[in-house]
Amino acid sequence: MLVWLGSAKPRHRRFLLLDRDGVVNVNRPDYVKSLAEVCFYPEALEALGLLERNGIGVILISNQSGINRGLIAWDDFWEMHEGVLGRVEESGGAIQAAFYCPHRPDERCECRKPAPAMIFASCRFAGIDPAQTFFAGDSASDMEAAGNAGCRGVRILRTQTDLSMPEAPGYKTLLDAVVSIYGNSF
Repeated sequence: MLVWLGSAKPRHRRFLLLDRDGVVNVNRPDYVKSLAEVCFYPEALEALGLLERNGIGVILISNQSGINRGLIAWDDFWEMHEGVLGRVEESGGAIQAAFYCPHRPDERCECRKPAPAMIFASCRFAGIDPAQTFFAGDSASDMEAAGNAGCRGVRILRTQTDLSMPEAPGYKTLLDAVVSIYGNSF
């Protein structure tokens, strides 16, 4: 598991856990391999700014098997990470921490979603109970990870092709999800 912490102690008391590719930026079938390939969803950047302005921290939790597949060089991975952080900050948002799994599925690690290890690690960092937070993702494995960790899964339905988890609330965009989840507390 790769971990990046924005500070030794989180500055928020409430958090939203997010998958990256497919939620914050466009996912690619050939993997997002470099900063040049990162294409942000404008409404996701707006949602991240809204969360920051309202005191809700954001933690990224993302499978990045392109690293161990040899498709993403370490320097490119960290440049992409820093570029994502910078663009989010330019939009008024902030990422408090990021947890990445670099393993391929065949490596059978304990951190790759749908395993809950990255969610548990992020909750320990934030000092929160998984049952008291949400994890937003765009895939069935994200929803399984949320369930395996005991947190509330929120499905971002960028396409209508994978609706295999109907019990998870589904939203067209991250902004729709954020307004629905936190709207009364803003």
